[in-house]
Amino acid sequence: MSPIQTLLISISLGFVTQVLGQTSIDCQRPPQLVDPALCCKDGGRDQLVDQCAQRILGAAKNNGGPPSIDSAACLAECILTSSKYLEEPQKLNLNNIRSDLSAKFSNDSVYVEAMTMAFSKCEPQSQRRLAVILQQQQQQQLAQQKNQQAPQQRCSPFSAIVLGCTYMEYFKNCPEHRWTQNAQCALAKAYVSQCGLGA
Repeated sequence: MSPIQTLLISISLGFVTQVLGQTSIDCQRPPQLVDPALCCKDGGRDQLVDQCAQRILGAAKNNGGPPSIDSAACLAECILTSSKYLEEPQKLNLNNIRSDLSAKFSNDSVYVEAMTMAFSKCEPQSQRRLAVILQQQQQQQLAQQKNQQAPQQRCSPFSAIVLGCTYMEYFKNCPEHRWTQNAQCALAKAYVSQCGLGA
């Protein structure tokens, strides 16, 4: 899994502490963050992702911290746009997604189907989340206009919302041949599934 994918999933899961021996899931106390790629193998690193990371983050990666929310949104937008996964600014092209994944993973139709279904399931959820975010931003901008000029974001958060949701959905529905069976992964999957992360 690329560092960017891990970052998007980490943002979705939040910074967490482990509750060992837990039999029921407390959504207010998440389990220790485990690298999702160690539990559920994804498609691996992609040259396109690396190119977008270099173009969007560039020297900002050298500061050691995670990228800003705006940079993460621009990175996600670059990835989906460059992959031709976006048909319109807030609409996925599911035919292109399936076609691209089928070409890249021709020997793993189960993975292709799982990812395609995750994108499909997350698109409407992401559109709803974006509408709420945009409404909140509009209210904040109106309030800030009274005080001074508000900084404008460079990219829509839609792509970041879609990617975060998609990786959560894929994690929840990880194909058996890509899943690592252990207690940490089982707890992480139970948390993601029961606490409403993803679509």
